[in-house]
Amino acid sequence: MELTSEQTDALQELLNIGVGRAAGSLNQMLQKPIKLHIPFITFGRSHELQQQIQEAGHNAISAVQLPFHGSFEGSVALMFPRESSPKLVSALTGEESESDEFDSLKESTLTEIGNIVLNSVMGSLGNMLNQQINYSVPFYNENTIMGILGNAVKEADPYILWAQTRFTIQDFDLSGDILLMFEGKNLEQFLESIMSLTNSATLTHG
Repeated sequence: MELTSEQTDALQELLNIGVGRAAGSLNQMLQKPIKLHIPFITFGRSHELQQQIQEAGHNAISAVQLPFHGSFEGSVALMFPRESSPKLVSALTGEESESDEFDSLKESTLTEIGNIVLNSVMGSLGNMLNQQINYSVPFYNENTIMGILGNAVKEADPYILWAQTRFTIQDFDLSGDILLMFEGKNLEQFLESIMSLTNSATLTHG
């Protein structure tokens, strides 16, 4: 199963709307100029994308995962290379990674960032596709890409949407990833919703 170029463009636009809204919320919360955008997305079975994600340097991962259900069912994760996540937290909080309280600060900070980003992304998808999406409580997880995928959905080899996410915070740049993982029974409805969107009015930023 593959996305058409029109579906890919529509999805990338939706995701960029979502992370744009998240950037606005993070700017207000942290009082720092933060920009987020998604330069590319890839869609396929998890076994097809695992190696690509690992080759991009994302094997040992700090992740925030958000299970969802409703019109679609699955899990979405915001992931950072584990060696990069302390740099992001230090850039946002000013706290040095050598401090005694840094590990708990890292977990709470990344969980809050993930909650904002992932809720904005899924909210944009639900609103623009006119579908009901409900969320569970987000949770922090340090794992491998295999572990993230294994914990995300019940079925083996799920379809996933991999979206590289670029964080720009003043002079600090970091690439993370958003993984959107679907239970198979909901995937067809999701793709039909995307197709309906591509056949309707042009997307506008909001």
